[in-house]
This record gives sequence, structure tokens and C-alpha cells, in this order.
Amino acid sequence: MLKLKVVVLMIDPGQAVIGIIVLVVVVGALLYLFYSRTNAVEKTGYGALIMLSVVSLMIPIFWIIESNTEASYAAQQQIANVQRGAALYAQYCYQCHGTRGQGYSGPKLDDNPAVNGLTDADLLRIISGGIFDTTNLTTSIMPAWSQDYGGPLTSTDIQFLFQLIRSSDPSYLAKNNITGSAAINGFTLVPGIIQASNPKVYQTAVAQENTGQFGSPVDMTSKKAITINIILPPAGSICSPACFQYPNLKVKVGTVITWVNKSTTPHTVTAIVGSNIGSPKPAPQIFDSGISNPIAPGKSFTYTVTAAAYNFNPNHTVVYYCEIHPVMTAELTIVQ
Repeated sequence: MLKLKVVVLMIDPGQAVIGIIVLVVVVGALLYLFYSRTNAVEKTGYGALIMLSVVSLMIPIFWIIESNTEASYAAQQQIANVQRGAALYAQYCYQCHGTRGQGYSGPKLDDNPAVNGLTDADLLRIISGGIFDTTNLTTSIMPAWSQDYGGPLTSTDIQFLFQLIRSSDPSYLAKNNITGSAAINGFTLVPGIIQASNPKVYQTAVAQENTGQFGSPVDMTSKKAITINIILPPAGSICSPACFQYPNLKVKVGTVITWVNKSTTPHTVTAIVGSNIGSPKPAPQIFDSGISNPIAPGKSFTYTVTAAAYNFNPNHTVVYYCEIHPVMTAELTIVQ
């Protein structure tokens, strides 16, 4: 369970000093009136001047106090909003963008000049509506997160994520007079939130970041035929609505791989260009079970590893995914 940080409103020492000065002035003025030894007319005249002076003095002082109070509340609100944004990011976003916003498999969000250069309207639009492949408008490069477009988040949630991303941009914070304790980079909060809410997922994420986005490969180079089951998500996993049994498998050219769908929904097994699963581009020339005829529950797809797959990427890996469910991803590490 996420533990919210309680922000305690502290008295500004500067405001306390101003309050004491005002109190001394007022008390001094009243004492002067009380002990005045002049006649009633002079007393009334002097009293009116003193009170007018006190009131004139107190107006800007009260304005300063009120401004300081508003600034304090604004700072507290900024911190709370960034904390909420970090909690949402820890729930929905870190799988692609990294536990620290460093660009785990999707674009870097933590102080990325390209992201920082977006206008507020464009950034909100991208978070809300996602991004689609301009060559294939049915393919989502990044899903829409707003409820208005079928996502899980409200417009308020979108604003929290927006403020989280902007919190990593020092120039944006300075431009908007966000300083002091309010100028917190929300991405520094995310690892702690994930660790507190789900330690197993946190450990998995950290291990993947240290060994590659798919972890260390399971060595099956001694086998000529391999079966990879498509299974329902194990406890603590982040794939949905199903997972490939092996996130990373080391195989030889010539190995026969059969994917068997043991989940409850249809899937594809589709190689992608490169390794950016945040914006996958299918590579059917390597292998693709086909989205027009997906692998139904209980059915299978077989592929023989080729030299073309070995040479497809400089590091001799092939990343693949389910074209229907892009968060389902895995990797083949290929040797000859």
C-alpha cells in the first residue's frame, strides 16, 4: 500500500518576525493614546493619525503574509501533485519508460530535451491520446491513457502525470517559479513506490535494467527443438493478458521453436525491427504468425531460426511481441 507523505504546515520565521513587529507597533500606539496628557481635541487628532499610520503599515504587511501563505500552499500542492503522478507512473508506465524515467524500453522521460521541448498542449495530448504509426493508423506506438480514448485514467490523473514529467525539467521549474522543496524531481520517488507496493516486481525490474530489458537469457543452445508456452501472467509479472514463458532464450541457428498458446485469448508471435518495444515495428521477414489469423487458445506456431535472424541486429538478438497485445514481449539471443 502506498504511504502518503504528510506535509506539516510550518510557521515561516519571517512571518513570525513581521507579526511581532506589527504587534509591538499596535501596542505602542495604544499605550501612547492611553498615557497622552493632551486635551481631548489633540488626543483625538493624534489618535486618528496614529491609527491611520498603523493601518497603512499593516496593509502591505498583511499582503506580504498572505502572499507568503499562498506560495506555501502552492508549494505543498505541487509536491502532492508530483507524488500522485509518481504513484500513477509506478502503476502504469515504468515498464516501458524505466523505474527512474531513464527510458527502459520506451523514450526517456526524465529531463529528456526532446520531451522538455514539447509544448504543454502537445505533451498532454500525447499522454491522453497516445501515438499511432503514421503508416498504419491501427497500430499504437504508445497507448492512449485518457478515459476519453479508452484508457484507464481520468483527466485529473493525466494532469498528475504531466506535472511529474515537467518536474524533471529544471528550466520549466524555474520559468514557473517552482523552487525550494517544491522543485522535486518526481522520478526519484518512483523506485521507492514500486518497492513498497510490490517488492517482487521491483526486484525483477531492477534485475532487467542491470542485465538488459529481457534479463539474462536461458541457454537452450543444446536443444534442436524448443517449446515456448504462452501462459497466463504469473504472480508479480508485468505482461498482460498473457506472457511468453521465457523472456529471453539463447538458441542456435537451425533450432525449431514452437509457441503454444496456453492462455485464454488469441495472440501473435511477431518479430520487430530493433529492440524498442515502446514503438515496435513488425519484421515479418524474420517471423510473424500473422494478425489476420492469430494463434487461438490451444493452437501453436512453429518457426526455424535462420541465419537472417542471426544477422538481423548487430547484437544477434531478435525481439518479438504480440501484435494484439504489445506489452507481451520477449527476446531470442541467437548463436551459430
